[in-house]
Amino acid sequence: MRALLIIIAVFLLSGCISQQVDDRGNPVKPVELEKELVIDDSGRIIARPTHIYPPDRMIVNGDTPTEREIRLLGVEGLPEDEAPNTYAEAQEWMAKYLAPEDEIYIKPSLDSDLDSDTIYGMVYLRARDPDTGKEIAGGYVNVNMALLSKGLVRIRDVREFEGTDLRDRMQAAENMAKREKIGLWAKQP
Repeated sequence: MRALLIIIAVFLLSGCISQQVDDRGNPVKPVELEKELVIDDSGRIIARPTHIYPPDRMIVNGDTPTEREIRLLGVEGLPEDEAPNTYAEAQEWMAKYLAPEDEIYIKPSLDSDLDSDTIYGMVYLRARDPDTGKEIAGGYVNVNMALLSKGLVRIRDVREFEGTDLRDRMQAAENMAKREKIGLWAKQP
């Protein structure tokens, strides 16, 4: 139970993100995301997921001039033939939490070229109350860390994460999945 509470707290506190708004204070609408790549004041991309490719990538703003492939920074999953159970779990998780979102947030890696077709980054989505489905004000889920903590991906290179604190939290999420023998760390991944 304590581990679950720690995970929830980490998800809610892992990266506060400001919402891009128009001149009237309304959130950016998906139509505007299709015209140009929308970047908020903190350098995060605001995008709409259009195609999900488990376990570690997606297409945002599909079939528009702003379409990009997003690869989850610092983590990687295994292909379906190497880890069929984990791959199916990752597919289910991404379909449940990422696919229905109108807006997600991508903090690109420091060396990302935003004009490139593929961008590596930390992906965030709004946290929702599990009982009501309503958004939790100011709450965000770090998708990279959520997938790590469920054992659905593994760390590719911890040095890709910006800052010692984030590296430590990501490593702790993977270590917890290993200890609990879930996902990729289960007997039958």
